[in-house]
Amino acid sequence: MDTITKSPIEKFPVNFNFSLDLVQGETISEKVITCVNAATGVSSKSTIIDSEAISSPDVVIVVKAGTGDDEHRIQCVITTSAGAIFQRDLLLCVHSEVTDSFMKQPDDSFVFDVDFTRRLESGDTVASAVVAAVKESDGSDAAALVPGSVVSTPLVAVAVIDGVDGETYRLGIRGTTTTGYVYEKFVRMNVQEY
Repeated sequence: MDTITKSPIEKFPVNFNFSLDLVQGETISEKVITCVNAATGVSSKSTIIDSEAISSPDVVIVVKAGTGDDEHRIQCVITTSAGAIFQRDLLLCVHSEVTDSFMKQPDDSFVFDVDFTRRLESGDTVASAVVAAVKESDGSDAAALVPGSVVSTPLVAVAVIDGVDGETYRLGIRGTTTTGYVYEKFVRMNVQEY
């Protein structure tokens, strides 16, 4: 079973690929997608799956929303033009995971880039970006430390300023694409006088 992690606000496509199962000329004729909360077993399809489509040899679903720290089991069962039945399973973990970090001094001001290249679908571009910041010690808003961002797809340039010595800040950089997909990256900013 494959596992994918997403934040609660992300919305993007996931492909179930059946190319190794299909023989030449065989296509996907039907699909059944189910989605249940892994902890409760209750259907979560309407909450987690925005759309689904056959694009043989793939079935493409668009995942959305979710509650932090929930897990969802998604199953895709297909019937082929030859009458064969195949299944793929996916565990979707909804979690806002910090994947990168950097250090800065309290008086430093600079710009760093967040690259969404690996997340973008072919031909899609980042159209807009929003940056949020939270002081990790007390959860307070720290938006003043990220006074702006500039999109130069596939990059989002984020400006950072100031900060309190000894504090860490969690920055959430959200990129929305021209096709309406939403990707988010979390970065930890460690402020330290050195």
